[in-house]
Amino acid sequence: MVKNKKAKIVGIGEVVSDILPDSRKLGGAPADFLKYAIQNGAEGYLISAIGADDLGREIISELELINVTPVLSVTPYPTGRVLIFDDPESKPVAHILENAAWDYIPFEPAAEKCVKNADVVYFDTLALRKAYSQATILDLIDAASKNCLRFFDINLRQNYFSANLIEKLLQRADVLKLNIDELNTVKTLFGFDETNESLCLKIKAEYNLKYLILSDTAKCSRIWGDEGLTTVKNKHLEQVFAHGAGNAFAGTFISAIMKGSTQQEAHEQANAVAADVCKHTLG
Repeated sequence: MVKNKKAKIVGIGEVVSDILPDSRKLGGAPADFLKYAIQNGAEGYLISAIGADDLGREIISELELINVTPVLSVTPYPTGRVLIFDDPESKPVAHILENAAWDYIPFEPAAEKCVKNADVVYFDTLALRKAYSQATILDLIDAASKNCLRFFDINLRQNYFSANLIEKLLQRADVLKLNIDELNTVKTLFGFDETNESLCLKIKAEYNLKYLILSDTAKCSRIWGDEGLTTVKNKHLEQVFAHGAGNAFAGTFISAIMKGSTQQEAHEQANAVAADVCKHTLG
């Protein structure tokens, strides 16, 4: 908890331009997470890498529009892109292009200083798909102070994850966020056969997590934390999945916790913001 000042929250990882059929926009879970944390009163900083290209310059401008302070390295690789299109059933599909700038984030003094002064550091699996960025990000997480809260949003995408990678990140985490599909994938990867609740309790205890956050499609969200289990159910929410709802939940929850809200208060606030994202997507 941060008293009498804004929490400094740092996102580390991928930053991309989402390329839609008729437009493009800022993408990547860390930036989206930071947007909601900032809306709830935090300071937000993004550590990543871009190319020396128009998309990179566009990303800097878009980060500034949502008040995220960019801590970006410029690399010889192109700025990250995600191609978004509809499949034959008109469902959105995202294809993440390889060998992007964020696959080659260097360990630089500005990033190290940013992390050392952070109250919260956010990271996921996707940004560690290549060995270069994986080494940098693990070193940056390890550079954070002992009082810093390390937020691991598992964020499983395409085939860019493994049991070994998840293990490395869990060993460094204080908070884990995942959805029911991701929990099932973890069960398969690690050979677990417990019920969902038993497994969540097991993971929380084994890795000494402060919070474990589980979302179950549009039905409910559950958080196992220092105050026990809190559950918030959604009524009349038809949208099973909405792009960005998980980031909205995560950014709102952790910024509320850092302002001194109870787990229940932060949970309810985060769920309301995520549900609003779903409703707007439906509309």
